[in-house]
Amino acid sequence: MAKHYIIMSSSYADGTRIALDITEDRLLNSEAIAKIIQDIKQNCGKDVPLSTHLIETESESWASVAEYDPFFEGVVCSNSVQEFSEKIKTGRILKGLDVATYILSKIKCTHLSLEKLVYFSYADYLCQFSERLFEDKIYAFTHGPVVESVYETYKRSGTQYVNPLEFGSDSDAQTGVNELPARSRILFAKDGAEKLCSIDETIQRYGKYSAGALVERTHRPGSPWAYVDSSEPYPVISDELISAHHHVECV
Repeated sequence: MAKHYIIMSSSYADGTRIALDITEDRLLNSEAIAKIIQDIKQNCGKDVPLSTHLIETESESWASVAEYDPFFEGVVCSNSVQEFSEKIKTGRILKGLDVATYILSKIKCTHLSLEKLVYFSYADYLCQFSERLFEDKIYAFTHGPVVESVYETYKRSGTQYVNPLEFGSDSDAQTGVNELPARSRILFAKDGAEKLCSIDETIQRYGKYSAGALVERTHRPGSPWAYVDSSEPYPVISDELISAHHHVECV
């Protein structure tokens, strides 16, 4: 019989559950395992979601684990702590599209209003916590700030309500996307609970406004957008501009 101490998490970049399977006798003790978990949290963040499992199978192979318990079917096993940690870290970085998908699980939006709500979510979080909500660049277009991944995904939506990327057959009929997986995606990110709370506050503050009213706010004199030449191709609105001038466009 072989003992397997299994540490599990998720890789949102690959869309899979991932595992680190510890079978070496020298590592199957509380001190060594505690050190491995400490290293993972140091690399990925103290709030990283992890689950642990201890089982015995006929061999040290990962295939024997899935054969023993169907719960582990489809789980991708990493070969090292470093590989496991890197997969988690990649998945903990949000894109603007992740925030857009969550917003669409709460309210219906046109492409224009969605761009502004994602931007306001970013700006609110940046000004409150001095940290980036997601990694996308934010551009100054004619109709206001535009978020890189959101624009690339929904730029052909026109003035109609956005038809969001669905998670599966259980998608909500009203908005086209189920809230639970969209919410889970935000929560899995670094400081996810903090980010989710901030996004919810932004939706509550700005979600009732029309696209035109949101554009009016971003176009106010002295706003971050107003400091950038929107006639240039893909001009970036910097974090410094947002931090200094977002208050001008706030409710």
